[in-house]
Amino acid sequence: MDNIGPGILRRVDEVLSPIWGSCAGLIEGNHDDGIRKHNHYNFMKELLLKGNNKHTVPYAGAQCFLVLHFVRKNSSEVHDITIHARHGEGSARTSGARALAVLRMAMSTPDADITLMSHLHGQESPDIPQRLTVRNGKLKERNSLATMTGAWLLAYKQGCPPSYLERYGSPPSVLGCPRIVFQPDKRIMTLEKSRKI
Repeated sequence: MDNIGPGILRRVDEVLSPIWGSCAGLIEGNHDDGIRKHNHYNFMKELLLKGNNKHTVPYAGAQCFLVLHFVRKNSSEVHDITIHARHGEGSARTSGARALAVLRMAMSTPDADITLMSHLHGQESPDIPQRLTVRNGKLKERNSLATMTGAWLLAYKQGCPPSYLERYGSPPSVLGCPRIVFQPDKRIMTLEKSRKI
């Protein structure tokens, strides 16, 4: 593709159009930065213009914290869930190495209920050791989730030039993204991952 920035912009806008109204913000990653450096095209700025033509879509930098605030109708019951999302960095060829990268990131933000990381093209979600905290003078357990946000790069396609995953000997990624379901009144978060059979 000769006109890589605008070409990718059109495709990403097409993919995100159905969810622009639900988008809490856009996080920038290494590919956005690479397009800006090597093609002199500010992909993230242009993508934000597209999203903000339709809805309000804030720029979230390379990482952000998001607090979901749940309020029960006709009640004073309130539940907050703190999410730390970061594009991430580094390299990992194995599932275990990707899981360790997410776990390390989760350990650096102990107050986050959920840690989300992309960059490494996977859906790994390591078990995070329970944390102990004191609430109202009582010792309580604190559970959290950490997961990679999924993979969209199809590798090992016959008849096509190899992607960088194939070039560097990485295993094929499971395509798609995990889903997190909240039941704030029960203090339950469920991580769901899908696989094609």
